[in-house]
Amino acid sequence: MNELRIVIPGNPPTVNHVYRNVAINRRITTADGQKWRQNVQAIAARAIATQGWKMSTEEKLVGEVMIYWPTGRKRDVENVGKLLWDALEGIVYENDRWLLPRYMDFSVDQDNPRVEIKFYRLEEADVHCL
Repeated sequence: MNELRIVIPGNPPTVNHVYRNVAINRRITTADGQKWRQNVQAIAARAIATQGWKMSTEEKLVGEVMIYWPTGRKRDVENVGKLLWDALEGIVYENDRWLLPRYMDFSVDQDNPRVEIKFYRLEEADVHCL
């Protein structure tokens, strides 16, 4: 099975820190959000080059996520997703509408906070109905 593993070092920003409302029903990415997005894109591009990943197009793609926070402060793992998935669009996958994010777990690692993601294509044989 072809898979892609990406490790993004540092503490990911939350939705509250990467978007700013500028008008009714309109928001923009902050400078910090843009910087983080560019960093994620560079890390993903290096991972793709070394792991031989081919961009996913019009096929379901699973993204298993493990988050290591810098402290035990309460956080919501879902807040990491929006900017992360948008940053990887056009690099790991063509369109994030095909992405099935799975937040596997979270933990605290004060010395090495990070986000680890394992991507793989969802095969029909992998789908199990309840």
